[in-house]
Amino acid sequence: MHVDSLPLPEQVKSMLKNLGYRTLYPPQEEAVRKGVLEGKSMLITTPTASGKTLIALMCAAKAVLENKKVIYLTPLKALANEKYEEFKSLSILSKSDGLNPSIAISTGDYDVRGDYLKEKDVLVLTNEKFDSMIRQDPAWIERIGLAIFDEIHLLNEDDRGPVIEMLISHFLSPPNRPQIIALSATVSNYRDIASWINAEIVNMSWRPVKLIEGVYQNGQILFYDGKRFETVRSDYGPAIDVAYTMLKDGGQVLIFSDNRRNAVSLAEKATVVSSKFLTESEIEKLKEVYEKIMSSEEFTEVSKKLANCVLKGSAFHHAGLSHSHRTIIEEAFREGAIKILCATPTLAAGVNLPARTVIINSLSRYHSEWGQSEEISILEYKQLCGRAGRPKYDDVGYAITILRSGDTETFFERYVRGSPEPIYSKLINTEILRNHLLAVIVSFPGLSEKEIYSFFSRTLFGYQRRPQFVISKIRSVLSYLKLNGLIEEEGGRYISTEFGKNISFLYISTSTGIHYKTILEEYRNLRNKSLVDEEDLILLSAVTSEDFQPKFYLRNSDYAEFGHIIEKRLGLIFSIFTSIGSKGFEEVGRSFLSLKEWINERTENEIYDKFSIEPGDLYRQVESAQWLVHAFTKLSNLFGIKSLQNTSLLLEERLRYGVKNELLELTRLEGIGRVRARILYSHGFKTVNDLKKANEQDIAKIPKLGPTLAKRIKEQLRFLP
Repeated sequence: MHVDSLPLPEQVKSMLKNLGYRTLYPPQEEAVRKGVLEGKSMLITTPTASGKTLIALMCAAKAVLENKKVIYLTPLKALANEKYEEFKSLSILSKSDGLNPSIAISTGDYDVRGDYLKEKDVLVLTNEKFDSMIRQDPAWIERIGLAIFDEIHLLNEDDRGPVIEMLISHFLSPPNRPQIIALSATVSNYRDIASWINAEIVNMSWRPVKLIEGVYQNGQILFYDGKRFETVRSDYGPAIDVAYTMLKDGGQVLIFSDNRRNAVSLAEKATVVSSKFLTESEIEKLKEVYEKIMSSEEFTEVSKKLANCVLKGSAFHHAGLSHSHRTIIEEAFREGAIKILCATPTLAAGVNLPARTVIINSLSRYHSEWGQSEEISILEYKQLCGRAGRPKYDDVGYAITILRSGDTETFFERYVRGSPEPIYSKLINTEILRNHLLAVIVSFPGLSEKEIYSFFSRTLFGYQRRPQFVISKIRSVLSYLKLNGLIEEEGGRYISTEFGKNISFLYISTSTGIHYKTILEEYRNLRNKSLVDEEDLILLSAVTSEDFQPKFYLRNSDYAEFGHIIEKRLGLIFSIFTSIGSKGFEEVGRSFLSLKEWINERTENEIYDKFSIEPGDLYRQVESAQWLVHAFTKLSNLFGIKSLQNTSLLLEERLRYGVKNELLELTRLEGIGRVRARILYSHGFKTVNDLKKANEQDIAKIPKLGPTLAKRIKEQLRFLP
């Protein structure tokens, strides 16, 4: 099917051709044939790179020109940024009023209403961001004409799945039901999911690059099509041997490792192989990448290892890396300069980063919650294989699994011929159901029990479970929410209390909200509050909450260095937490101590050396703690505890910038982070007023500032009182 023959306005066809599209892939053609451009809802389950985004783009273009609002929802910020760049192409279209469509992206600040987004035509959002917008203003549901859900298979995940499910359920209620397009590479029970959302189905195995799956065992690669050949054998391990063998035919290699430590180790070993395949121009490019990594404002041992690998054409990629370093590596890999990238499986669920050859180094994953390893799911295996083959560059993609035990036929039967595990609703989890039932009551106050049951009958949970079971679960949760002061019942109808409303708007769990309320009540009842360090109390409240992630337990070596803090300063606070039955400090102690070091201006490297917490994990801790302290601030205000509210506001800001109180005034200036603020302070510029009095030239002479930043500082100061 040619683009010119599509039932689309001419300007949309021109836009598509300018983007390089001339003919449709088979899945795209099937979607058009089944009515996706006529407004029919559709579940599209086709392999990675088979053209799902183009289907969404065509529908979005048509919807915008029909004056409908479009949302594109993704599970990750990185994916949202990727899709935003693609959907910006819609801005060249001309609407009936002569204006160009406006496209916006929003991924954070869950308690901000998002009113500024109301006039936008296309919104690219994370699922959580849109969920929070609905809680603040349920009228958003009526505004949407087309809702696109990316990575719909994540319905099966405990954390992201219920949010996706609830959002879809909001759109399933009459009368103004929008067109829903759900996208995924892997959904085995696609008929169930399509029936739930009342959608047409496009389910095809076609992919633009042929995929050949195989295994490595005992020095041989055996492909599913029967081809077999020997690999080199070295002391670096089978994954590196396979990488060397495959690189000889060109392309790049993506090795998926089971954990971070192994990803780093493999990348270091891979340098022996990758360095053999670099051209002179690639070597020069990698020197530039090396310098970018080395010139980071805060340099760590992890950065050094990464930079040294990069010089020789390999790299590692995992959540412990800082965002800037992950971005640098992704760009260099896309450009072909990095030959071997060793990553943890999170990459497969994140950015689009394919390679000619994917090597799965292990079929096992260790689960700390269970204390043991288990084989990966078929769904995860298919996701990893989906990264094999670069469209427009490769004719074939190879996915090779290192098989350390078992026979090849069993592997082929389970993983290659097998179907991914079916998707089931996670709302069956009581804690998860509490959070989302509260959100429904907050968004639609005055619902009766019957109306609540009616809403949840439209969820996947309601679709898959017997009505009496759903009713029983909801009745139990309603009792819990009433008992804990989150909702009230008046005349058979339910409304949220101010406490419940705050929890929902702040986008924290009911467990965290109740945890905070209990601590605040205990603090209020203390006779001698002066004995409690308020900052420690607030920070410990945040890290011991259900929502704080990632959690790092306390090690014996931490007691040795920080025993005085743990025993003396936290002594009375521990008694508060013990009295409310809170989690033990041991489970989150390293998180608490590392955040204390962060707000006291320790560098990333110092924190890594002391606590073995990598930069990426540190940033996620900081982001999580900052949001949870923000929630604590709001609840302190709600319960009228002024002193804690003031301390919490300061702590929130200190977490954001990683500084002591004395630098907060300086860090509020754009372009002045924790490092530059300390340098300014040490050179006598301790306040904004000091900078106002100084000459621009004097500021420019200070290390790490320079004339450009000095000028920006002076421009900002003109608008300050």
